[in-house]
Amino acid sequence: MIYAVLIDDESNGLKSLELLLGTMSDEIKVVGVTTDALQAIELVNAYRPDVVFLDISMPQLDGFEVLDRLEFKNFHLVFTTAHQKYALRALKHGATDYLLKPIDRRELQAALDRVKQRMHAGSKIPDVYELLKRINETQNARVVLPTRAGTEYVMSSNIVYVEADSNHAVVSLVNGECIRVLSSLKDFEVQLCKKDGSYMRVHNSYIINCDYVVRYMKDDGGIAVMQGKKAIPISRQRKDEFLKAINFPV
Repeated sequence: MIYAVLIDDESNGLKSLELLLGTMSDEIKVVGVTTDALQAIELVNAYRPDVVFLDISMPQLDGFEVLDRLEFKNFHLVFTTAHQKYALRALKHGATDYLLKPIDRRELQAALDRVKQRMHAGSKIPDVYELLKRINETQNARVVLPTRAGTEYVMSSNIVYVEADSNHAVVSLVNGECIRVLSSLKDFEVQLCKKDGSYMRVHNSYIINCDYVVRYMKDDGGIAVMQGKKAIPISRQRKDEFLKAINFPV
């Protein structure tokens, strides 16, 4: 049996998640549910669950502050969030996962399957403080965008994808804005595509932020559907690396 605690300041979302979990598996038992961040700390410390579903954005304490105050930290963690502004790639390190609201049944099932696999394999649960450190490092990265009109600066976590445009590139942001820049795609590859980072050059014409992949389709080498519904082809040479980056079960 897998014991779970659910934490979300929105009662409707909390009830929906509890109902979904109740219809999906007899192996998971919800032992604690709360919309109150302070009560959440008491529940986790008291019940010592196997998995915690934790909302990131809450008014009293955010999800990171809740984690920081816990005494018991030996659980698998699934963040739930309606916002892409967080460095979700960092949260996916190790046994940690995340779900975007409104929570999709298939994505929830996939997250549960990954938790089960890690529990059965005895996978090490990542240290919360190390996760927070990675998040802060990722969020603080600024990217320089030289344009014909001047220079713009954006947080790297706000870039959804970069598309080649002849010798230059077009940067697509999470707010829907597209900025035509004088840098080449190769320039962005050097700047963004770090080992174990969010960004990956998946095609001769595209670099994507894996945090914003909302769907994967198996056509040809594969297609990544990004937030905003942009469909981006995955080259056959990058397929395995890409699937590993998005934690796709193979």
